[in-house]
Amino acid sequence: MGMNLFDKVFGIEFMDSVPSSAGVYEFKVEAKTIYVGKAKNLRDRFRQYRNTTRNKAHRKMREMVRVATALTFHVVESEKEALLLENQLIQELKPTFNISGAFSFMYPALGVGYNDRVFYLCYSTDPEAFVNTVFKMHGVYRSRDLTKEAYYSLVRILNFLGHREPSQRLKKFPKIPYTNIAGFRQLHPELAVELSDFLNGRNRNFLRVVINSLLEKTIESSEAGKIQKAVNSLVEFFREEANRLRKAKKKSGYKSEFLSQKERDRTFILARFAE
Repeated sequence: MGMNLFDKVFGIEFMDSVPSSAGVYEFKVEAKTIYVGKAKNLRDRFRQYRNTTRNKAHRKMREMVRVATALTFHVVESEKEALLLENQLIQELKPTFNISGAFSFMYPALGVGYNDRVFYLCYSTDPEAFVNTVFKMHGVYRSRDLTKEAYYSLVRILNFLGHREPSQRLKKFPKIPYTNIAGFRQLHPELAVELSDFLNGRNRNFLRVVINSLLEKTIESSEAGKIQKAVNSLVEFFREEANRLRKAKKKSGYKSEFLSQKERDRTFILARFAE
């Protein structure tokens, strides 16, 4: 009977060195880390890698054992410490096999601004680019799909309540990848305050205000369905992104109103283990 692939790659005595403790591990090719993982029990987790089958669920585990040339681990005191260290290493090393957390630089933010009687709205995965501008940035949020859908839902609703600024008047803002900006006239500045509260997960008064405003307008039935869909998207965004973010910041003790891309995952980990 042939030797197990795990034992061939990492040595038949490797498992003897692994404690039954919480920790973080790295699969490497030469000196380059290709995957970072965490475990409540390192010995149990490595047994899973050692005993992988041809089952579809084990495909990624088998592939890492096949391509890696080394496996290292770090023992920590608790699952919380393991999660924090895993998040830190993924952000620093950006391993090929890690997806979740490796692209925190793509977490999106939404911005709101009011200047010279123009109401501005922004979606961007580069919120740092909007420091010292008319925008107050909110987030960051994890789901690009939900956040982008919320942005375009807001644009659709504000199109009915105000007058859209021509694109040429937005050229004063820098062109940034994964960013979209819209401007509207004839909107009350107080609406920006309501929207900020909504995006921060504090309350949904913004929806009540815009729905009451829409009821005063004559809207064709074909457009009414689109508006209802937009409202539904915003309700989902508030529940799944804005309100969850507010709760996580409160539980973790994060004081700033805006949560940076780098700190987001760490904040949610701390919130998960908060008493």
